[in-house]
Formats: sequence, structure tokens, C-alpha cells
Amino acid sequence: MFVCAFVPKTNCHFSARWTSDSIIFLTSQPASTPQHSPPFAMRLFDSILLLCLARRYSRKKRRPYKHSRYRKDFFKRLSIEERRRRYRKIPRSALIPLALSPWRKLLASRNDQAFITMTGFDCESFDRILEKFGPMFSGHTPFDASGMIVAFEYVSGRKREVQPADCLGLVLVWTRTRGPLNVLQLVFGLTYTNLSVYLRFGIRIIVETFRHDPIAGVHIPTAETIETFKDAFAAQHPLLNDCWATMDGLKLYLQQSGNCEIQERYYNGWTHDHYVTSVFCFCPDGTIPIAFFNVPGSVHDSQVAEFGNIYNRLEEVYLSTGAKCCVDLAFCNVTRNYLYKSCQDLLGSNAPTRRERLLDLQKKRQATSARQTAEWGMRGLQSSFPRLKDRFVYEERGERRITLNMLVLIYNMRARMVGINQIQNTYMPHLNWDANHDVQF
Repeated sequence: MFVCAFVPKTNCHFSARWTSDSIIFLTSQPASTPQHSPPFAMRLFDSILLLCLARRYSRKKRRPYKHSRYRKDFFKRLSIEERRRRYRKIPRSALIPLALSPWRKLLASRNDQAFITMTGFDCESFDRILEKFGPMFSGHTPFDASGMIVAFEYVSGRKREVQPADCLGLVLVWTRTRGPLNVLQLVFGLTYTNLSVYLRFGIRIIVETFRHDPIAGVHIPTAETIETFKDAFAAQHPLLNDCWATMDGLKLYLQQSGNCEIQERYYNGWTHDHYVTSVFCFCPDGTIPIAFFNVPGSVHDSQVAEFGNIYNRLEEVYLSTGAKCCVDLAFCNVTRNYLYKSCQDLLGSNAPTRRERLLDLQKKRQATSARQTAEWGMRGLQSSFPRLKDRFVYEERGERRITLNMLVLIYNMRARMVGINQIQNTYMPHLNWDANHDVQF
């Protein structure tokens, strides 16, 4: 860095150069021929002042950039009382005990309508999930000095007040609500810190417990099940008798990063916002057999399917069973035999004969109609979990990926156990089950 300054008092230009070790004074040249040369002490003082300014400037440039949202200059100047007034948390003195909380009242009521409204599951389904969730909860703790979730067993001391049903209910109710956590404090009677710890703990237990479970796992079904799915599609769309699933992309809002380069990765120029992109496949029973999520929003849906190896998995299904997947024109410009593509241009066809052109146009119409299944699936996913509509906080610890994984697992469990799913009700009505048949009015 090179610094040059003009001091009117001495009518001289001073030049200095900064290196990593020190600042070296180079020259002092008169701007014009002075009539009287300045005293030596004045020139030395101006030189020292210039060096100090150059040193201060270099230190400012070496400081790492910190976004204004993380500086909190105003907040740090406040007193303790002023800070407390701005905390968006409810203290223990204003909360009722967990044993008397509204959640415990709902848990004791055993009312299916209330359970489905608050958790998305009826009483029987909740108990089935709790059977596998409970042992993992009781055998681990998040309160370790390392900050990690570790295995442990009770030997002595007071047992936890929060029971497995409370932690599972906290996670499920969190997915069914939006906004800050202080509302859940009133529902469960927990302080903000405990509620946050148990929420993080419960999310990880669900992922670890159910990621390979046949009821919740994301996996390609067997050949016999795929044949059943093909028959379900053929009943609604006779020309698509070899279709077994539909696929589409989903964009979820993301908080802007303070780094411009990171912002660019998640920015979508079409909608002028920041997203994370995901691609999901949906079967006629409403479940998700293939998924790839948490991709930066600037990536196209087709490229997401390429990154997630979805095309290869669909091709494997096609080669083994002859089943195809219905997609829109956003997926893959190259012709692939295992994809049915919907089309808005229903007036043209490249078939050689008139009969083949007519058949091709009819297939396009039915493919466009069948692809509505993916829209139903996306709507079912977002309506079942309103938390997805909130803007995700930008972080690089993997919290977002774990949360999305957990939501997909819960969605599959809800589709298989509860049955409130528009895709299932349309394509496989024999799987319908009235979730309110036990409701007592």
C-alpha cells in the first residue's frame, strides 16, 4: 500500500510505504520552492503523524468483514435491564409447570381429532411412533459437557421431567406451527433454553430411529408394489399404463447470507429471492420413494436430479420393471425412455402417421394431467408442515439438512399410518381410512 499526503502548513508532499513488518518513510518533497524552509521539528512531527495515519488505515483494512446483523453495536451498549426487555423469551415465572401444561391435557384426552390437529397423527399412530422413539430418548442425553448427544443410563439423581411423549410431541407440534418458539413455551411450559435443546434432541432421534424404518424410510419399493402403482395410474390414465411415480422440484425460502459469494449460490434470478432447492418423487399411495434436498437455489431442478443420482435410480427401475416416471419439461432436454414428459404444446407431434400423432397427443394430455399428482404432493408436504413456509436461517452446521430429512420421514409415516393424503385418496382409494371414525363429539 502506498500513502501520499499533503500538509498545507509545511507545503510539502510526504510519501510512505507499508510492508508486513513496518512502515518505511520514503521521501519528503516540496510542492513548490518555499521562501523559508520549515523547522526540522515541524517536519519530523508531520512525518510521525503521517505514519500513524497510514498504520491505522492498514489495520482497518486487515480486519475481517463482519455483517452488520452480527455486530449488534446498539444492543451491546444497552444495560442489562434494557436487554432483558428486548429478549423475546418467556421466563419461568410466567410459565405453568409441564405437568399442568396444555400439551399434557391434550395427551391425556386421547382425542384423535385433537392429536391430528396438533401433531398430524392420531392416537394409535402416535403410540406406534413412541414405541421406537422412547428407548432412544431414554438411553441418550443432550446435556453433556461436550455439547454432543451421548448414550447414558440413570444411576442416581433426579430423573428428567420431560418424558419421551413430551419430546416427540414437541417436535411434531413444531412442524405443525410457524413463527418463534415462544408460543410453544406456553403449550409445553418449558423455558426457551430447555425447549430449544429438546427440540434439537428430538429431531435427531427421529432421523436416527426411522431413516431405515420400512414405514418412514425413503426407498424404492419392491417390483410387486411398483406393479400395483402402475395399475393405479392406468385406472386414471389408460394410456400411461407403465407409469409408477411423478417428480417435481420444490423451493424453500432461505435467509440471505452476509457473504456476497454465498448469496449468489442461493439466489434465484427468476423469482428474485434466496432458496434451497429439493426434488421429490411421489407414488400413488402418497409416499416419497426418492428425494434429494438442501441444494442451493441457483441450481436448476434437472441439475438437482443429476446431482442426486435420481436419473440413474429411475433408469434402474425402468430396466428392471419397465416402469416410467412422469415429469414436466423442466427435467432433462435429452430424450430418456424412462420419463413421461408433460407438454403444453398439444397441437404438434413428430409421429409419421396421423394415428400415431393422435395417440401421441392423447398421451401428452394424460401426462399433463398425471403430473398434477406431483403438485398435490408438494401441497401436501407444505400443508402438513407449515414450518416449511418459514424462511430457513442460514447456517453451515448441517441443521437445515437434518430438519428436511426429518420432515420427509414424518411425511412418509403420516401417509402410511394416517391416510389423509389427496394422492392416495385419488389413485388408491382402497387404502382410504377415515381418521375421524373414533372422534367423540
